[in-house]
Amino acid sequence: MLRIKTLLLLTKKEFMGNIQTPAVSLGFIVFVFVWQFLFFRNAFLVGEASVRMLFEYLPWLFIIFVPAITMSVFSQEKSEGTIELLLTHPVKPIEVILAKFFSSWLLIVFSLVFSMPVAFSFSRFGAFDWGAYIAQFLAASFLAASFVSLGVFFSSLLTNGIASLLLTSAVSFFLLIAGSEFITANLPLPIVPIVERLAVSSHVSSMSRGVIDIRDVWYFLSFIIIFLSLTYLFLIRQKFGNRKDCYMKYQIGIALFIATAIVSNVLGARIPGRIDLTSDKRYSLSSSTKNVLSNLSDIVTITFYASSKLPAQLTPVVRDIRDMLRDYQQYGKGNVALLQKDPSNNSQISSEATSRGLREIQFNVIGQEEFQVRTGFVGIVVSYGGKHEAIPFVQDSGDLEYQLTSLIAKLTNKNKKKIAFLSGHGEKNPSIDYGAFYEELQKQFIVETFSFDENTPKVASDTSVLVVAGPSRDIDQKGRDAIAEFLRNGGAGLFFIDSFSINPQMLSATKNTQSFANFFDQYGLSIESNIVYDLRSNETVRIGQGFINLLLPYPFWVRAIPAKTSMVNRLDGVSFPWSASITIQQEKMTEQGLTAQPLLLTTRFAGVQTENIVLNPNQASFSDENLKEHILAVAISGPRQSSSKFAGKMIVVGDSDFITDQFAQNAPQNIAFALSALSYLSEQDTLADIRVKRGDPPRLLFRSDTEPMLIKYGNLAVAVIAPSAFITVYSLKRRALRKQSYLV
Repeated sequence: MLRIKTLLLLTKKEFMGNIQTPAVSLGFIVFVFVWQFLFFRNAFLVGEASVRMLFEYLPWLFIIFVPAITMSVFSQEKSEGTIELLLTHPVKPIEVILAKFFSSWLLIVFSLVFSMPVAFSFSRFGAFDWGAYIAQFLAASFLAASFVSLGVFFSSLLTNGIASLLLTSAVSFFLLIAGSEFITANLPLPIVPIVERLAVSSHVSSMSRGVIDIRDVWYFLSFIIIFLSLTYLFLIRQKFGNRKDCYMKYQIGIALFIATAIVSNVLGARIPGRIDLTSDKRYSLSSSTKNVLSNLSDIVTITFYASSKLPAQLTPVVRDIRDMLRDYQQYGKGNVALLQKDPSNNSQISSEATSRGLREIQFNVIGQEEFQVRTGFVGIVVSYGGKHEAIPFVQDSGDLEYQLTSLIAKLTNKNKKKIAFLSGHGEKNPSIDYGAFYEELQKQFIVETFSFDENTPKVASDTSVLVVAGPSRDIDQKGRDAIAEFLRNGGAGLFFIDSFSINPQMLSATKNTQSFANFFDQYGLSIESNIVYDLRSNETVRIGQGFINLLLPYPFWVRAIPAKTSMVNRLDGVSFPWSASITIQQEKMTEQGLTAQPLLLTTRFAGVQTENIVLNPNQASFSDENLKEHILAVAISGPRQSSSKFAGKMIVVGDSDFITDQFAQNAPQNIAFALSALSYLSEQDTLADIRVKRGDPPRLLFRSDTEPMLIKYGNLAVAVIAPSAFITVYSLKRRALRKQSYLV
């Protein structure tokens, strides 16, 4: 029976022995320094308020560092002939093995602790996701434990420490690349899924997202137990010899466990059970999805078409899809039917998938020393009431929930509200300029475009929200009166106003004198004739030609910060290209009983330009004088009284380009904000909160140029000074104890 007290004493002895070894101590310091140095090379260029990239370097550094720690745990004992002496002591072999395992593993976990100061530093300057960090730390700890168990095993096999290091490094490297196309492309197709599930990299990446999955945890635990069991088997062989019955029983027992562990990892892909640690519950169904599913009045059928012969990179995607579909089935409470079909060797299923809008995708791979082309399906069809909607190809599960729920809502929602876009004055065309946004709107609303004429002298009474998107020609007085009447009668309006007309190709800015900005003066709101820039919170642009490309911050592309209001508090930031600032005339609003709520703001390091504006990133200059916080989007609500000038709600934004396809393509937060605005104005639940979940990572916002340098060099200094000081103090203490005299 394992004795915990003995195990703890042995572990402490081994751990302190490692610290006292100069080579191990120096290797520890070098490892932590190199790890953080590699991270800080690009950390501030990327600008994410996360340490995701820090942990991405770890598996490759572990290939060298972990074997260096474990290379002599047993091989030195064997080469010096002390292994037999060790086994004759009143300690059990399993206690010795676990003590050496835990002492090496704790040393590596101690090195991982130095990621905490980096995480804390980043959390001071952005919306840091501590849940994702905890999952990344756990993933790194499990990976370290797995490689340590591997190193302990090879050290017990070999008498040469260098040979143990090289063999452990080679096998660790193979386990990391085993699931890649480089390996699987040259394997027979039937065993490819087995190799992918046994590869360590897929389990590390799955857990590093922020999800603790029971399948990943079991993989690491079984990996560790297998190699520690094999180590135990070889140690007791030293003690009992090959002919002893006891040794044979251990052989059979360990062989059965290894077989069970391998089979469970290969066949356990369908085992559910996970904990989503991310702050926004990115990998759990949102409240909007649960609400849609709970209100289903009839059965919705979700059919998942997945070919069995797919490239390695799609294996984790397919697993995530199956997990998510099970959640849909669970929360559907009997109204969601889930079907899974494999079109690989069934022409009937393949034809059915194609007829329902799915695409058979070609995958180019290199296998058997030749170029090969494979085809396959990874798509979903939603069926309801004899109608079908398809997601033709799922390449990434990041936005799958939004796509799936929006299709279910499109098929089942019979009470959609009407969104009307005004046209005829140079406004953005929703179906052309706002293609992606328009496509999402059609799933949730009835969308129409209209213009004022003799047949349509006013806004239709069944309009829920009027959208005026960037007019560049004058809206005459009759049109203005019609809009004002609509708002006075309790209507809602969403207004995108451009103070300057921008030519992106020529990078020129011209004042838009017919922007409709003066319409809002009567409500106490001023859309200024300027372009805002922010020296701290902005996007980067790529400039250059050929092989030389530079990423430069572009202050005119402001990354707006959400205000503390429920409508936008889940957003990390919205990107506004060439936006105007908005001023609230509080006294005038108070006289009319109006309430204004800023929605999106700049940092306090923002300024404005009003004339002679140079947009070219290579030539633009930005003054650091008169900087202050500016409002870029505001919501106004009025009293629900017919006698009031304004009895409805409206949102005014100082830019109309932010949801065009050009800018929203890589900024899902922009579309999420627009959907949230329409949800607020129409008083209809939308799926904006799902859209937010697949947004860009939160950004780092610094108040001065010295702060990034302090974070970088401060953490690098801690990575060297802290372990050096600890090891020095401990060594001096040990040396002082050796010099003491003891009386007998």
